[in-house]
Amino acid sequence: MSVISFIALILLVLVAGGFYYGRIRSIRLVQGDTVLLHSLPNYHGYYAAIWAGLPAFLLLAAYGLFSGFIVDRLAAIELHTQASGLNARYEQLVDTDDRFRDLEQNVILLGARVETINAEIDTARSGVVQPAEQVALLRQQALDLLNQSTRAEEELRLYSQQLAAQVSESARSEGVSLVSLAGFELEQTPRERRTLFLSDARRLTEGELASRDTPELRAAGAVISAYQANFRNFVAVSALVLGFVGLIRAHLKVGPGFRARNSVERLITTVLFISSGLAVLTTVGIVASLLFESMRFFGEVPLHEFLFGLQWSPQIAIREDQIGQTGVFGAVPLFAGTALITVIAMLVAVPIGLFSAIYLSEYAGSRFRLTAKPVLEILAGIPTVVYGYFALLTVGPALRALFGAIGIEDVDLKSALSAGLVMGVMIIPFISSLADDVINAVPQSLRDGSYAMGATKSETISKVIMPAALPGLVGAVLLAVSRAIGETMIVVMAAGQGANLTANPLESVTTITVQIVTLLTGDQNFDSAKTLSAFALGLVLFVLTLIMNMMALRVVQRYREKYD
Repeated sequence: MSVISFIALILLVLVAGGFYYGRIRSIRLVQGDTVLLHSLPNYHGYYAAIWAGLPAFLLLAAYGLFSGFIVDRLAAIELHTQASGLNARYEQLVDTDDRFRDLEQNVILLGARVETINAEIDTARSGVVQPAEQVALLRQQALDLLNQSTRAEEELRLYSQQLAAQVSESARSEGVSLVSLAGFELEQTPRERRTLFLSDARRLTEGELASRDTPELRAAGAVISAYQANFRNFVAVSALVLGFVGLIRAHLKVGPGFRARNSVERLITTVLFISSGLAVLTTVGIVASLLFESMRFFGEVPLHEFLFGLQWSPQIAIREDQIGQTGVFGAVPLFAGTALITVIAMLVAVPIGLFSAIYLSEYAGSRFRLTAKPVLEILAGIPTVVYGYFALLTVGPALRALFGAIGIEDVDLKSALSAGLVMGVMIIPFISSLADDVINAVPQSLRDGSYAMGATKSETISKVIMPAALPGLVGAVLLAVSRAIGETMIVVMAAGQGANLTANPLESVTTITVQIVTLLTGDQNFDSAKTLSAFALGLVLFVLTLIMNMMALRVVQRYREKYD
Protein backbone atom coordinates (compact mmCIF):
# COMPACT_ATOMS: atom_id res chain seq x y z
CA MET A 1 0.00 0.00 0.00
CA SER A 2 1.36 3.40 -0.96
CA VAL A 3 1.96 6.16 1.57
CA ILE A 4 -0.87 8.32 0.19
CA SER A 5 -3.33 5.40 0.32
CA PHE A 6 -2.32 4.69 3.91
CA ILE A 7 -2.80 8.35 4.85
CA ALA A 8 -6.21 8.36 3.15
CA LEU A 9 -7.22 5.31 5.20
CA ILE A 10 -6.10 7.03 8.41
CA LEU A 11 -8.10 10.11 7.44
CA LEU A 12 -11.22 8.00 6.88
CA VAL A 13 -10.83 6.57 10.39
CA LEU A 14 -10.28 10.11 11.68
CA VAL A 15 -13.45 11.31 9.93
CA ALA A 16 -15.52 8.50 11.45
CA GLY A 17 -13.97 9.11 14.85
CA GLY A 18 -14.55 12.85 14.50
CA PHE A 19 -18.25 12.28 13.86
CA TYR A 20 -18.73 10.14 16.95
CA TYR A 21 -16.51 12.38 19.05
CA GLY A 22 -18.39 15.56 18.07
CA ARG A 23 -21.73 13.90 18.70
CA ILE A 24 -20.78 12.44 22.08
CA ARG A 25 -19.06 15.64 23.20
CA SER A 26 -22.12 17.75 22.45
CA ILE A 27 -24.31 15.37 24.46
CA ARG A 28 -21.90 15.30 27.40
CA LEU A 29 -21.65 19.08 27.55
CA VAL A 30 -25.41 19.30 28.26
CA GLN A 31 -25.37 16.14 30.41
CA GLY A 32 -27.69 14.31 28.07
CA ASP A 33 -30.35 17.02 27.85
CA THR A 34 -30.15 17.63 24.09
CA VAL A 35 -32.93 20.22 24.30
CA LEU A 36 -30.27 22.67 25.51
CA LEU A 37 -28.32 22.26 22.26
CA HIS A 38 -28.90 24.74 19.44
CA SER A 39 -28.35 21.95 16.86
CA LEU A 40 -28.95 18.24 17.02
CA PRO A 41 -25.98 16.11 18.16
CA ASN A 42 -25.59 14.67 14.67
CA TYR A 43 -24.87 18.13 13.28
CA HIS A 44 -22.04 18.53 15.77
CA GLY A 45 -20.72 15.19 14.59
CA TYR A 46 -21.00 16.23 10.95
CA TYR A 47 -19.15 19.46 11.73
CA ALA A 48 -16.28 17.61 13.41
CA ALA A 49 -16.11 15.02 10.60
CA ILE A 50 -16.02 17.73 7.93
CA TRP A 51 -13.17 19.63 9.55
CA ALA A 52 -11.26 16.42 10.25
CA GLY A 53 -11.45 15.21 6.66
CA LEU A 54 -12.35 17.86 4.10
CA PRO A 55 -9.17 20.04 4.14
CA ALA A 56 -6.92 17.00 4.21
CA PHE A 57 -8.74 15.24 1.36
CA LEU A 58 -8.67 18.43 -0.71
CA LEU A 59 -4.90 18.50 -0.23
CA LEU A 60 -4.63 14.84 -1.32
CA ALA A 61 -6.81 15.55 -4.36
CA ALA A 62 -4.60 18.48 -5.34
CA TYR A 63 -1.56 16.23 -4.91
CA GLY A 64 -3.06 13.61 -7.19
CA LEU A 65 -3.83 16.20 -9.87
CA PHE A 66 -0.67 18.33 -9.81
CA SER A 67 2.07 16.26 -8.18
CA GLY A 68 3.53 15.05 -11.48
CA PHE A 69 3.72 18.56 -12.90
CA ILE A 70 5.24 20.05 -9.72
CA VAL A 71 7.82 17.28 -9.32
CA ASP A 72 8.87 17.54 -12.99
CA ARG A 73 9.30 21.32 -12.67
CA LEU A 74 11.36 20.98 -9.48
CA ALA A 75 13.52 18.27 -11.05
CA ALA A 76 14.01 20.35 -14.21
CA ILE A 77 15.16 23.32 -12.10
CA GLU A 78 17.61 21.08 -10.24
CA LEU A 79 18.98 19.61 -13.47
CA HIS A 80 19.32 23.09 -14.98
CA THR A 81 21.31 24.23 -11.95
CA GLN A 82 23.58 21.19 -12.11
CA ALA A 83 24.23 21.75 -15.83
CA SER A 84 25.01 25.47 -15.58
CA GLY A 85 28.75 24.90 -16.15
CA LEU A 86 28.21 22.76 -19.25
CA ASN A 87 25.67 25.24 -20.61
CA ALA A 88 28.16 28.07 -20.22
CA ARG A 89 30.82 25.98 -22.00
CA TYR A 90 28.40 25.26 -24.85
CA GLU A 91 27.44 28.93 -25.21
CA GLN A 92 31.11 29.88 -25.37
CA LEU A 93 31.73 27.26 -28.05
CA VAL A 94 28.77 28.48 -30.10
CA ASP A 95 29.88 32.09 -29.86
CA THR A 96 33.34 31.28 -31.19
CA ASP A 97 32.27 28.87 -33.95
CA ASP A 98 32.28 30.57 -37.37
CA ARG A 99 30.22 27.90 -39.14
CA PHE A 100 27.43 28.09 -36.55
CA ARG A 101 27.23 31.87 -36.95
CA ASP A 102 27.07 31.52 -40.73
CA LEU A 103 24.30 28.92 -40.56
CA GLU A 104 22.34 31.02 -38.07
CA GLN A 105 22.68 34.13 -40.23
CA ASN A 106 21.50 32.18 -43.27
CA VAL A 107 18.38 31.03 -41.43
CA ILE A 108 17.58 34.61 -40.41
CA LEU A 109 18.02 35.94 -43.95
CA LEU A 110 15.85 33.23 -45.51
CA GLY A 111 13.11 33.83 -42.94
CA ALA A 112 13.13 37.54 -43.66
CA ARG A 113 12.87 36.90 -47.41
CA VAL A 114 9.91 34.56 -46.88
CA GLU A 115 8.10 37.23 -44.84
CA THR A 116 8.82 39.83 -47.57
CA ILE A 117 7.38 37.59 -50.30
CA ASN A 118 4.28 36.84 -48.21
CA ALA A 119 3.73 40.57 -47.71
CA GLU A 120 3.96 41.09 -51.49
CA ILE A 121 1.41 38.30 -52.03
CA ASP A 122 -1.03 39.92 -49.58
CA THR A 123 -0.56 43.26 -51.33
CA ALA A 124 -1.18 41.76 -54.77
CA ARG A 125 -4.31 39.89 -53.59
CA SER A 126 -5.76 43.01 -51.98
CA GLY A 127 -5.68 44.97 -55.26
CA VAL A 128 -8.81 45.82 -57.23
CA VAL A 129 -7.70 43.58 -60.07
CA GLN A 130 -5.86 40.55 -58.79
CA PRO A 131 -2.89 39.69 -61.07
CA ALA A 132 -3.24 35.93 -61.00
CA GLU A 133 0.05 35.24 -62.79
CA GLN A 134 1.97 37.52 -60.45
CA VAL A 135 0.40 35.96 -57.38
CA ALA A 136 1.19 32.45 -58.68
CA LEU A 137 4.82 33.44 -59.34
CA LEU A 138 5.17 34.94 -55.87
CA ARG A 139 3.65 31.84 -54.30
CA GLN A 140 6.13 29.63 -56.08
CA GLN A 141 9.00 31.84 -54.94
CA ALA A 142 7.69 31.76 -51.37
CA LEU A 143 7.43 27.96 -51.51
CA ASP A 144 11.00 27.62 -52.77
CA LEU A 145 12.31 29.97 -50.09
CA LEU A 146 10.33 28.15 -47.42
CA ASN A 147 11.90 24.85 -48.46
CA GLN A 148 15.35 26.45 -48.38
CA SER A 149 14.63 27.91 -44.94
CA THR A 150 13.49 24.52 -43.64
CA ARG A 151 16.65 22.84 -44.92
CA ALA A 152 18.79 25.61 -43.40
CA GLU A 153 17.06 25.24 -40.02
CA GLU A 154 17.58 21.47 -40.10
CA GLU A 155 21.27 21.94 -40.96
CA LEU A 156 21.65 24.41 -38.09
CA ARG A 157 19.93 22.02 -35.69
CA LEU A 158 22.15 19.10 -36.68
CA TYR A 159 25.28 21.18 -36.34
CA SER A 160 24.23 22.46 -32.92
CA GLN A 161 23.70 18.83 -31.88
CA GLN A 162 27.26 18.06 -33.02
CA LEU A 163 28.60 20.90 -30.88
CA ALA A 164 26.52 19.69 -27.91
CA ALA A 165 27.89 16.17 -28.43
CA GLN A 166 31.44 17.57 -28.35
CA VAL A 167 30.73 19.27 -25.03
CA SER A 168 29.20 16.08 -23.62
CA GLU A 169 32.15 13.92 -24.70
CA SER A 170 34.60 16.39 -23.20
CA ALA A 171 32.63 16.46 -19.95
CA ARG A 172 32.55 12.66 -19.71
CA SER A 173 36.31 12.47 -20.18
CA GLU A 174 36.70 14.98 -17.35
CA GLY A 175 34.51 12.90 -15.01
CA VAL A 176 31.54 15.31 -14.81
CA SER A 177 28.61 13.83 -12.91
CA LEU A 178 25.79 12.10 -14.77
CA VAL A 179 23.30 14.53 -13.22
CA SER A 180 25.09 17.46 -14.88
CA LEU A 181 25.16 15.58 -18.19
CA ALA A 182 21.45 14.80 -17.83
CA GLY A 183 20.68 18.47 -17.18
CA PHE A 184 22.75 19.50 -20.19
CA GLU A 185 20.92 16.99 -22.40
CA LEU A 186 17.58 18.28 -21.12
CA GLU A 187 18.60 21.86 -21.94
CA GLN A 188 19.62 20.88 -25.48
CA THR A 189 16.42 18.90 -26.07
CA PRO A 190 13.73 20.80 -28.04
CA ARG A 191 10.94 22.14 -25.86
CA GLU A 192 8.33 19.84 -27.37
CA ARG A 193 10.44 16.79 -26.41
CA ARG A 194 11.39 17.77 -22.85
CA THR A 195 8.22 16.25 -21.45
CA LEU A 196 9.16 12.96 -23.14
CA PHE A 197 12.66 13.16 -21.60
CA LEU A 198 11.24 13.59 -18.08
CA SER A 199 8.62 10.90 -18.71
CA ASP A 200 11.27 8.40 -19.82
CA ALA A 201 13.38 9.25 -16.77
CA ARG A 202 10.40 8.68 -14.48
CA ARG A 203 9.48 5.40 -16.19
CA LEU A 204 13.03 4.02 -15.87
CA THR A 205 13.04 4.81 -12.15
CA GLU A 206 9.69 3.08 -11.66
CA GLY A 207 10.81 0.02 -13.64
CA GLU A 208 8.46 0.63 -16.55
CA LEU A 209 9.13 0.54 -20.28
CA ALA A 210 10.61 3.76 -21.71
CA SER A 211 11.33 4.89 -25.27
CA ARG A 212 15.10 4.75 -24.56
CA ASP A 213 17.48 3.89 -21.74
CA THR A 214 20.68 5.86 -21.06
CA PRO A 215 22.79 6.58 -17.95
CA GLU A 216 21.80 10.24 -18.18
CA LEU A 217 18.10 9.35 -18.15
CA ARG A 218 18.59 7.13 -15.11
CA ALA A 219 20.43 9.94 -13.34
CA ALA A 220 17.58 12.33 -14.13
CA GLY A 221 15.15 9.68 -12.90
CA ALA A 222 17.01 9.50 -9.58
CA VAL A 223 16.56 13.27 -9.16
CA ILE A 224 12.85 13.00 -10.00
CA SER A 225 12.44 10.07 -7.61
CA ALA A 226 14.07 12.00 -4.76
CA TYR A 227 11.84 15.02 -5.28
CA GLN A 228 8.78 12.78 -5.60
CA ALA A 229 9.52 10.98 -2.33
CA ASN A 230 10.14 14.25 -0.48
CA PHE A 231 7.03 15.87 -1.91
CA ARG A 232 4.92 12.79 -1.13
CA ASN A 233 6.13 12.69 2.46
CA PHE A 234 5.52 16.42 2.84
CA VAL A 235 1.95 16.07 1.56
CA ALA A 236 1.31 13.03 3.77
CA VAL A 237 2.48 14.80 6.92
CA SER A 238 0.58 17.97 5.96
CA ALA A 239 -2.63 15.98 5.42
CA LEU A 240 -2.34 14.36 8.84
CA VAL A 241 -1.62 17.74 10.46
CA LEU A 242 -4.64 19.26 8.72
CA GLY A 243 -6.83 16.39 9.93
CA PHE A 244 -5.81 16.73 13.58
CA VAL A 245 -5.91 20.54 13.45
CA GLY A 246 -9.44 20.34 12.06
CA LEU A 247 -10.42 17.92 14.82
CA ILE A 248 -8.98 20.28 17.47
CA ARG A 249 -10.88 23.17 15.91
CA ALA A 250 -14.10 21.17 16.08
CA HIS A 251 -13.34 20.28 19.71
CA LEU A 252 -13.08 23.98 20.58
CA LYS A 253 -16.24 24.90 18.65
CA VAL A 254 -18.67 22.19 19.80
CA GLY A 255 -20.87 23.45 22.59
CA PRO A 256 -24.51 24.07 23.58
CA GLY A 257 -24.75 27.43 21.83
CA PHE A 258 -22.76 26.48 18.73
CA ARG A 259 -24.82 26.70 15.53
CA ALA A 260 -23.50 23.48 14.02
CA ARG A 261 -26.49 22.99 11.73
CA ASN A 262 -25.99 26.42 10.16
CA SER A 263 -22.31 25.73 9.51
CA VAL A 264 -22.96 22.32 7.95
CA GLU A 265 -25.80 23.59 5.78
CA ARG A 266 -23.70 26.58 4.71
CA LEU A 267 -20.96 24.22 3.57
CA ILE A 268 -23.47 22.07 1.67
CA THR A 269 -24.88 25.20 0.03
CA THR A 270 -21.37 26.25 -0.99
CA VAL A 271 -20.68 22.84 -2.53
CA LEU A 272 -23.95 22.95 -4.46
CA PHE A 273 -23.18 26.50 -5.63
CA ILE A 274 -19.72 25.48 -6.83
CA SER A 275 -21.18 22.49 -8.67
CA SER A 276 -23.76 24.69 -10.36
CA GLY A 277 -21.08 27.23 -11.22
CA LEU A 278 -18.90 24.54 -12.78
CA ALA A 279 -21.84 23.35 -14.87
CA VAL A 280 -22.53 26.91 -16.03
CA LEU A 281 -18.86 27.60 -16.74
CA THR A 282 -18.60 24.36 -18.71
CA THR A 283 -21.57 25.39 -20.83
CA VAL A 284 -20.14 28.87 -21.32
CA GLY A 285 -16.77 27.38 -22.31
CA ILE A 286 -18.38 25.09 -24.87
CA VAL A 287 -20.43 27.92 -26.35
CA ALA A 288 -17.44 30.28 -26.36
CA SER A 289 -15.22 27.76 -28.16
CA LEU A 290 -17.92 27.11 -30.75
CA LEU A 291 -18.53 30.83 -31.28
CA PHE A 292 -14.85 31.70 -31.53
CA GLU A 293 -14.02 29.05 -34.12
CA SER A 294 -17.29 29.66 -35.97
CA MET A 295 -16.52 33.37 -36.26
CA ARG A 296 -13.18 32.45 -37.82
CA PHE A 297 -15.02 30.24 -40.29
CA PHE A 298 -17.60 32.90 -41.14
CA GLY A 299 -14.73 35.32 -41.71
CA GLU A 300 -13.79 33.14 -44.70
CA VAL A 301 -17.22 31.85 -45.76
CA PRO A 302 -20.29 34.15 -45.76
CA LEU A 303 -23.03 33.20 -43.31
CA HIS A 304 -25.76 33.24 -45.96
CA GLU A 305 -23.73 30.88 -48.16
CA PHE A 306 -23.35 28.44 -45.27
CA LEU A 307 -27.00 28.52 -44.18
CA PHE A 308 -28.63 28.63 -47.60
CA GLY A 309 -26.08 27.09 -49.97
CA LEU A 310 -27.23 23.96 -51.79
CA GLN A 311 -23.84 22.30 -52.34
CA TRP A 312 -21.52 20.86 -49.69
CA SER A 313 -17.97 20.05 -50.80
CA PRO A 314 -15.49 21.15 -48.10
CA GLN A 315 -12.39 20.15 -50.05
CA ILE A 316 -9.33 22.07 -51.12
CA ALA A 317 -9.04 22.57 -54.86
CA ILE A 318 -6.11 20.87 -56.54
CA ARG A 319 -6.77 22.23 -60.04
CA GLU A 320 -8.87 25.12 -61.22
CA ASP A 321 -11.12 22.83 -63.29
CA GLN A 322 -12.14 20.67 -60.30
CA ILE A 323 -15.67 21.84 -59.55
CA GLY A 324 -16.14 19.35 -56.72
CA GLN A 325 -12.94 20.48 -55.05
CA THR A 326 -13.54 24.21 -54.85
CA GLY A 327 -14.45 24.35 -51.19
CA VAL A 328 -18.22 24.88 -51.31
CA PHE A 329 -19.82 25.13 -47.84
CA GLY A 330 -23.57 25.16 -48.42
CA ALA A 331 -24.95 23.18 -45.47
CA VAL A 332 -28.55 22.77 -46.65
CA PRO A 333 -27.93 19.14 -47.81
CA LEU A 334 -26.68 18.32 -44.33
CA PHE A 335 -29.68 19.97 -42.66
CA ALA A 336 -32.03 18.15 -45.02
CA GLY A 337 -30.36 14.78 -44.47
CA THR A 338 -30.43 15.20 -40.70
CA ALA A 339 -34.10 16.21 -40.75
CA LEU A 340 -35.08 13.37 -43.09
CA ILE A 341 -33.47 10.64 -41.02
CA THR A 342 -34.74 12.14 -37.76
CA VAL A 343 -38.32 12.33 -39.03
CA ILE A 344 -38.23 8.71 -40.20
CA ALA A 345 -36.80 7.60 -36.86
CA MET A 346 -39.44 9.52 -34.92
CA LEU A 347 -42.25 8.10 -37.07
CA VAL A 348 -41.07 4.67 -35.96
CA ALA A 349 -40.06 5.34 -32.36
CA VAL A 350 -42.74 7.72 -31.05
CA PRO A 351 -45.91 5.69 -31.83
CA ILE A 352 -44.41 2.34 -30.87
CA GLY A 353 -42.73 3.74 -27.76
CA LEU A 354 -45.83 5.57 -26.52
CA PHE A 355 -48.21 2.69 -27.28
CA SER A 356 -45.96 0.17 -25.57
CA ALA A 357 -45.69 2.47 -22.52
CA ILE A 358 -49.49 2.86 -22.37
CA TYR A 359 -50.02 -0.88 -22.62
CA LEU A 360 -47.39 -1.72 -20.01
CA SER A 361 -48.64 0.86 -17.52
CA GLU A 362 -52.42 0.61 -17.99
CA TYR A 363 -53.34 -2.73 -19.55
CA ALA A 364 -50.61 -5.32 -18.95
CA GLY A 365 -50.64 -7.60 -15.95
CA SER A 366 -47.87 -7.50 -13.36
CA ARG A 367 -46.29 -10.77 -14.57
CA PHE A 368 -46.20 -9.71 -18.20
CA ARG A 369 -44.91 -6.26 -17.25
CA LEU A 370 -42.04 -7.70 -15.21
CA THR A 371 -41.01 -9.76 -18.24
CA ALA A 372 -41.70 -7.40 -21.14
CA LYS A 373 -40.21 -4.21 -19.72
CA PRO A 374 -36.66 -5.59 -19.18
CA VAL A 375 -36.76 -7.32 -22.57
CA LEU A 376 -37.75 -4.05 -24.26
CA GLU A 377 -35.02 -2.13 -22.46
CA ILE A 378 -32.38 -4.60 -23.68
CA LEU A 379 -32.51 -2.69 -26.96
CA ALA A 380 -31.05 0.34 -25.19
CA GLY A 381 -27.91 -1.63 -24.27
CA ILE A 382 -27.04 -2.73 -27.80
CA PRO A 383 -24.04 -0.79 -29.19
CA THR A 384 -24.88 1.54 -32.05
CA VAL A 385 -22.28 -0.12 -34.27
CA VAL A 386 -24.33 -3.35 -34.02
CA TYR A 387 -27.38 -1.45 -35.21
CA GLY A 388 -25.23 -0.10 -38.04
CA TYR A 389 -24.23 -3.61 -39.09
CA PHE A 390 -27.87 -4.69 -38.91
CA ALA A 391 -28.95 -1.78 -41.10
CA LEU A 392 -26.17 -2.35 -43.63
CA LEU A 393 -26.36 -6.12 -43.92
CA THR A 394 -30.06 -6.83 -43.30
CA VAL A 395 -32.36 -3.82 -43.55
CA GLY A 396 -30.70 -2.21 -46.58
CA PRO A 397 -30.78 -5.35 -48.79
CA ALA A 398 -34.29 -6.15 -47.56
CA LEU A 399 -35.57 -2.72 -48.57
CA ARG A 400 -33.90 -2.99 -51.96
CA ALA A 401 -35.51 -6.40 -52.54
CA LEU A 402 -38.90 -5.19 -51.31
CA PHE A 403 -39.04 -2.11 -53.54
CA GLY A 404 -37.54 -4.06 -56.42
CA ALA A 405 -40.42 -6.52 -56.19
CA ILE A 406 -42.91 -3.69 -56.79
CA GLY A 407 -40.95 -2.23 -59.68
CA ILE A 408 -38.80 0.44 -57.99
CA GLU A 409 -35.23 -0.37 -59.01
CA ASP A 410 -33.25 2.77 -58.09
CA VAL A 411 -32.97 2.01 -54.36
CA ASP A 412 -29.57 2.63 -52.79
CA LEU A 413 -28.17 0.00 -50.45
CA LYS A 414 -27.34 2.85 -48.08
CA SER A 415 -30.43 5.01 -47.76
CA ALA A 416 -32.12 7.42 -45.39
CA LEU A 417 -35.01 4.98 -44.95
CA SER A 418 -32.71 2.17 -43.83
CA ALA A 419 -30.88 4.40 -41.32
CA GLY A 420 -34.13 5.98 -40.06
CA LEU A 421 -35.89 2.65 -39.50
CA VAL A 422 -33.02 1.14 -37.53
CA MET A 423 -32.48 4.36 -35.59
CA GLY A 424 -36.17 4.37 -34.70
CA VAL A 425 -35.90 0.83 -33.35
CA MET A 426 -32.89 1.91 -31.29
CA ILE A 427 -34.78 4.89 -29.79
CA ILE A 428 -37.95 2.94 -28.86
CA PRO A 429 -36.65 1.95 -25.38
CA PHE A 430 -35.84 5.58 -24.52
CA ILE A 431 -39.35 6.79 -25.25
CA SER A 432 -41.05 3.70 -23.83
CA SER A 433 -39.17 3.70 -20.54
CA LEU A 434 -39.48 7.44 -19.93
CA ALA A 435 -43.13 7.55 -21.00
CA ASP A 436 -43.93 4.57 -18.76
CA ASP A 437 -42.42 6.35 -15.73
CA VAL A 438 -44.28 9.56 -16.57
CA ILE A 439 -47.64 7.80 -16.97
CA ASN A 440 -47.18 5.89 -13.71
CA ALA A 441 -46.44 9.20 -11.97
CA VAL A 442 -49.93 10.54 -12.77
CA PRO A 443 -51.88 10.51 -9.48
CA GLN A 444 -54.29 7.63 -9.04
CA SER A 445 -56.93 10.13 -7.89
CA LEU A 446 -57.25 11.42 -11.47
CA ARG A 447 -58.00 7.91 -12.68
CA ASP A 448 -60.47 7.25 -9.89
CA GLY A 449 -62.28 10.52 -10.56
CA SER A 450 -62.57 9.72 -14.26
CA TYR A 451 -63.94 6.24 -13.56
CA ALA A 452 -66.39 7.73 -11.04
CA MET A 453 -67.75 9.97 -13.78
CA GLY A 454 -68.46 6.89 -15.89
CA ALA A 455 -65.52 7.12 -18.30
CA THR A 456 -64.10 3.96 -19.80
CA LYS A 457 -60.43 3.01 -19.53
CA SER A 458 -59.65 4.21 -23.04
CA GLU A 459 -61.45 7.52 -22.38
CA THR A 460 -59.56 7.94 -19.13
CA ILE A 461 -56.24 7.34 -20.88
CA SER A 462 -56.92 9.65 -23.80
CA LYS A 463 -58.68 12.50 -21.97
CA VAL A 464 -57.16 12.44 -18.47
CA ILE A 465 -53.91 10.52 -18.17
CA MET A 466 -52.22 11.54 -21.42
CA PRO A 467 -52.93 15.29 -21.04
CA ALA A 468 -51.75 15.18 -17.43
CA ALA A 469 -48.57 13.37 -18.46
CA LEU A 470 -47.98 15.56 -21.51
CA PRO A 471 -45.06 17.62 -20.07
CA GLY A 472 -43.11 14.47 -19.29
CA LEU A 473 -44.02 12.91 -22.63
CA VAL A 474 -42.78 16.00 -24.46
CA GLY A 475 -39.50 15.69 -22.57
CA ALA A 476 -39.22 12.03 -23.55
CA VAL A 477 -39.84 12.80 -27.22
CA LEU A 478 -37.33 15.66 -27.20
CA LEU A 479 -34.74 13.40 -25.61
CA ALA A 480 -35.38 10.92 -28.41
CA VAL A 481 -35.07 13.67 -31.04
CA SER A 482 -31.74 14.77 -29.56
CA ARG A 483 -30.59 11.16 -29.58
CA ALA A 484 -31.54 10.85 -33.24
CA ILE A 485 -29.88 14.12 -34.27
CA GLY A 486 -26.67 13.19 -32.48
CA GLU A 487 -26.40 9.64 -33.80
CA THR A 488 -23.39 9.05 -36.04
CA MET A 489 -22.43 5.39 -36.40
CA ILE A 490 -25.75 4.17 -37.82
CA VAL A 491 -25.81 7.00 -40.36
CA VAL A 492 -22.23 6.32 -41.47
CA MET A 493 -22.90 2.64 -42.03
CA ALA A 494 -26.50 2.76 -43.27
CA ALA A 495 -26.98 6.14 -44.98
CA GLY A 496 -23.55 7.00 -46.36
CA GLN A 497 -21.34 10.09 -46.16
CA GLY A 498 -22.20 11.89 -49.37
CA ALA A 499 -24.02 15.24 -49.10
CA ASN A 500 -27.14 14.71 -51.20
CA LEU A 501 -29.99 17.24 -51.22
CA THR A 502 -33.05 15.08 -51.67
CA ALA A 503 -36.40 14.31 -50.09
CA ASN A 504 -36.37 10.74 -51.40
CA PRO A 505 -35.81 8.39 -48.44
CA LEU A 506 -34.55 5.68 -50.81
CA GLU A 507 -31.42 7.66 -51.66
CA SER A 508 -28.16 8.02 -49.77
CA VAL A 509 -27.80 11.10 -47.52
CA THR A 510 -25.58 12.29 -44.69
CA THR A 511 -26.07 14.25 -41.46
CA ILE A 512 -24.40 17.06 -39.57
CA THR A 513 -22.75 14.80 -37.02
CA VAL A 514 -21.26 12.52 -39.67
CA GLN A 515 -19.69 15.51 -41.42
CA ILE A 516 -18.26 16.81 -38.13
CA VAL A 517 -16.58 13.47 -37.53
CA THR A 518 -15.31 13.34 -41.11
CA LEU A 519 -13.90 16.87 -40.97
CA LEU A 520 -12.10 16.32 -37.65
CA THR A 521 -10.74 12.83 -38.35
CA GLY A 522 -6.97 12.52 -38.71
CA ASP A 523 -4.34 15.24 -38.48
CA GLN A 524 -5.95 18.60 -39.05
CA ASN A 525 -4.76 22.20 -39.01
CA PHE A 526 -7.30 24.53 -37.42
CA ASP A 527 -6.55 27.32 -39.84
CA SER A 528 -8.55 26.27 -42.89
CA ALA A 529 -12.21 26.71 -43.73
CA LYS A 530 -12.57 22.95 -44.16
CA THR A 531 -11.70 22.19 -40.53
CA LEU A 532 -13.37 25.27 -39.08
CA SER A 533 -16.65 24.34 -40.77
CA ALA A 534 -17.02 21.54 -38.21
CA PHE A 535 -17.39 24.16 -35.47
CA ALA A 536 -19.99 26.03 -37.49
CA LEU A 537 -21.96 22.79 -37.83
CA GLY A 538 -21.60 22.21 -34.09
CA LEU A 539 -22.94 25.70 -33.42
CA VAL A 540 -25.97 24.95 -35.61
CA LEU A 541 -26.65 21.78 -33.60
CA PHE A 542 -26.37 23.76 -30.37
CA VAL A 543 -28.85 26.38 -31.59
CA LEU A 544 -31.31 23.70 -32.76
CA THR A 545 -31.13 21.96 -29.40
CA LEU A 546 -31.66 25.27 -27.60
CA ILE A 547 -34.74 26.02 -29.69
CA MET A 548 -36.22 22.58 -28.99
CA ASN A 549 -35.62 22.99 -25.26
CA MET A 550 -37.34 26.38 -25.29
CA MET A 551 -40.34 24.92 -27.10
CA ALA A 552 -40.51 22.02 -24.66
CA LEU A 553 -40.29 24.39 -21.69
CA ARG A 554 -43.19 26.39 -23.08
CA VAL A 555 -45.33 23.25 -23.49
CA VAL A 556 -44.44 22.03 -20.01
CA GLN A 557 -45.31 25.37 -18.42
CA ARG A 558 -48.63 25.59 -20.23
CA TYR A 559 -49.91 22.13 -19.27
CA ARG A 560 -48.39 22.18 -15.80
CA GLU A 561 -50.46 25.26 -15.00
CA LYS A 562 -53.53 23.46 -16.33
CA TYR A 563 -53.15 20.23 -14.34
CA ASP A 564 -51.50 21.44 -11.12
